Formats: sequence, structure tokens, C-alpha cells
Amino acid sequence: MKKKRLIKKIYDFYSDDLTSKELENTLFRETPVRYKYYLKELEKSGDIHTGKSGILSKVKTFTKAFLVKLSPVIRIFYSAAIAAFLFAWLSENWNLAVLTFIVLNFILIYEIAEKLTSRDELKVARDLQISLIPKEPPVDDFFEVSYYYETAKVVGGDFIDFIKKNDSVYYISTGDISGKGMSAALYMIQVRLLMRQLSDQIENPKLILRALNENVFRHIKKGLYFSAVLTEVNRNKLKICRAGHSPVIYFDKSAGICREIRQNGMAVGLCEGELFDNALEEIEIEAGSGDIIFYYSDGLTESMNSLKEEFGLEKVKEILCGNYFRTAEDLKSIFLSEINKFIGYSEVHDDITLIILKAK
Repeated sequence: MKKKRLIKKIYDFYSDDLTSKELENTLFRETPVRYKYYLKELEKSGDIHTGKSGILSKVKTFTKAFLVKLSPVIRIFYSAAIAAFLFAWLSENWNLAVLTFIVLNFILIYEIAEKLTSRDELKVARDLQISLIPKEPPVDDFFEVSYYYETAKVVGGDFIDFIKKNDSVYYISTGDISGKGMSAALYMIQVRLLMRQLSDQIENPKLILRALNENVFRHIKKGLYFSAVLTEVNRNKLKICRAGHSPVIYFDKSAGICREIRQNGMAVGLCEGELFDNALEEIEIEAGSGDIIFYYSDGLTESMNSLKEEFGLEKVKEILCGNYFRTAEDLKSIFLSEINKFIGYSEVHDDITLIILKAK
């Protein structure tokens, strides 16, 4: 009985957090990504040669890439330990082999400690970022509302928010900060909070984006830019202002067609003053029953499969036109299913955000 309990404890320890999806991602999606990570330095130095090569050549290339990523001191200790282990194995000196095995494990523990420290810091940033993402869509008597937000990395630069003005009016804001990773996530937090503050003070989407652009130049790092769409929802009427973001897709049920809302507007942070202000264009839509308004980031349309083909805007329109009779929540599920099938085990390069409004 004690032996069975021990085996069960060991099994539970190793399988507690393990899922089939995580296993698939690790083997088929993350492994190529991490391999590319190790090869970056060699690609920069020109040490990688194109063309077919044998297994030994690939092992040599990967080993060199791995060693380059280690600090000089750890690289020396690691290489010496490997050399000592090979010598012990060839000379059948098992005491030395055990010693070098222990040394290698200490080196591994040392390197992992640094990684875990960074991962903990990233987790704090991710928890903060996730806490700012709406937990549920706004209650709306005129629209079904569904949305989805997923970062390509631990943290991301897309943002999404629903800002209540009063009982009948709220704003939908979505956008994409330039850059990736931690810096984009931190700027995303600043932009979201600034957008909320300005929305409390100003009544019109176009004027809010103007003020946002002014404040980015005044209070946030110069050189930061991002695309955004801000929409005022008032009963079944929408005021949409786009600042360089992916065009909103509008499915008109009465006509049975999808069209892109491609009004003028440049990204926030590119320039200030009249050039930015005059570029912005606000349009109004009065949605009829069954109409669909679809917001998305370019991470959706530019997602690539193993053949380097993009998901594309036409695929988005095809899904909307073919499933217009479904609920907003069902449409979200269909999009996620289609994009996952399309990407397969390919690397996810960008954050994916989508918002679906369907008029009741």
C-alpha cells in the first residue's frame, strides 16, 4: 500500500498541471519557437549556412547557439563539465561521471533560477494587464456583445475596454500598441487609463482621440504610437472614429453584404496638431435588427499557417456572411475555432483581439 501511495504521489506531482493542450503546444508550437530563439545570434553573425545539412551539423549549430546564450563564466563551467563527463564515460570512471552529472544539475538550477525570477515578474505584469481587461460585456438592450482577447506572448500590446458614460451610452475602445512584450504591455496600461480619464471629461469619440494624441506627446514617451478605434454606443446608434486601426467590418443584414468602414485617420502618436486632427473622420451608423459590427486587431487577419499564408480579411467576411444568423457568442466561438484550425501548430506572432456587436 505504501508503495502504491508513493507511486500515486509521484504521478500526481508530475501530472497535476499537465494538459493535453499544453503537451501539444510544447512539442509542436513552442519547440520551433525556442529553437529559433537560440539561432538568432548565429543568424546575425552569419554562422548559419542555408541548404541541406546532416544531423551532426544541426546538432553542432544548435549547441553553438545554446552556448552563445550562456554567460561567459557559466559557458566555461558547462563546457568543462560536458568534457569531463565525456572523459569519465570513455574511461569508465563512474565516480567522475556522477560528479559531473551533479555539477551539470547545479548549473541548470542556477540558470533556471534567473529564468524563474523573470517569469515571476512577467506573471505580475500579466496579472495586472488581465485585471484591466473587462470581465464581461456591458448590458445592452439593443446589442448582443461578445469579445475575445489573447496575447501572443505572456503580456501583449492590444487593449480593449468598455467605458460606461450613463444608462444609455457607453464607449468601446480597442487598439494595438506598437512593439511587443513588456514595454508594449506597460504602455497599453497607460493608454487605457488615459482613455478612461478623457472619456469622463469629453463627450465625442473624435474629440477624445484628439485629446488622447495631445496627451501622448505631453505625458508619455515620444516615439510611442498605436492604432485605435473608439465607438460611442447610444441605443442602436454608433459613432465610430478610427485612428489607423484595422477597419471595422459591418454586416448589413438587409443587403446581405459585409463592407469595411474605412474612414480616414492616422495612428495616435505619429504626429501632433492639425495634421492629426484633420485626418480623423467620424461616421455614424444606425444598426438594424440582425446587423453585425465586427472589431478586430491585425493579429487576427495576419495570423499565418505553416505555409506562411495569412488568414486574411476575406476569410473574416466569409465567416460573418455565412453565420450571420448566429448569436454574437456563437460567432466568437466559430472565429476561434477557425483561427485555431488555420494556425495549427504554427507560431503565433501577434495578439488577437475581436469584439462582436449584433443588433437585436
